[in-house]
Amino acid sequence: MPKMSDTMEEGVIAEWHKKVGDEIKVGDILADVETDKATMELESFEEGTLLYIGIQKGEAVPVDGVIAVVGKKGEDFQSLLSGNGSAASKENAPAPANAPETKEEAAPEAGQKEEAPGPPQAAPAAPVNATVIRMPKMSDTMEEGTLISWQKKVGDKVKSGDILAEVETDKATMELEAYEEGTLLYIGIKEGESVPVDGIIAVVGEPGADFNALLSGGGDTPQAAVSADAPAAPGKSQPEEAPVSAADPGDRLKASPLAKKLAREKGID
Repeated sequence: MPKMSDTMEEGVIAEWHKKVGDEIKVGDILADVETDKATMELESFEEGTLLYIGIQKGEAVPVDGVIAVVGKKGEDFQSLLSGNGSAASKENAPAPANAPETKEEAAPEAGQKEEAPGPPQAAPAAPVNATVIRMPKMSDTMEEGTLISWQKKVGDKVKSGDILAEVETDKATMELEAYEEGTLLYIGIKEGESVPVDGIIAVVGEPGADFNALLSGGGDTPQAAVSADAPAAPGKSQPEEAPVSAADPGDRLKASPLAKKLAREKGID
């Protein structure tokens, strides 16, 4: 399971588009995955035969968890599952998603806010109604992505699920979907340029928002800007609580990606 957004910790398989025994090519859509921000297409990075599906429709798996195996037809893949398989991946995935130093960061939560994340969050979180879009990690070996073409330009309205750009990774050319709604305020990477994973590529927000503070802020600034209601716990609580408090004064309507997708399909606002 790739990390499809900067705050993603797990993904839910919304639909499989391939079944065991099917031939797979690079760029084929394997499945639809619902993250904490959008429902996105999971493209194949490898060619071969789909030998194994480990996660059924509707089930969740943490980032880096095993969801499928692609290889040569008839190949024995059981050693992969028993050696570096789903059990190991599920145990290891949540720790790096939260923080690299689990023991030190899990205990002194109050201290964290005062040491590093505190200063960048304090200034831009409240006044800036915009979100930084970063280069997601689209494959397990991806270190940077190259912008092949932009499908949107500065000033365009962007909806969740819209294709922002085409990105070439180390294994395939893939579509980069938006998981925020608003206006495209800034493009930081030109066509043909490369940016490392988690590098800033664009900003989406309200028209006229002063996003320069986000660009100069740091790694935690986008999360603070996305959810000014609860900046203390950016990882887990915000995606779960957002649909409950759907009518915060002055904020846009908050809903899960799947709810938005179903609403669009049925013509509901």
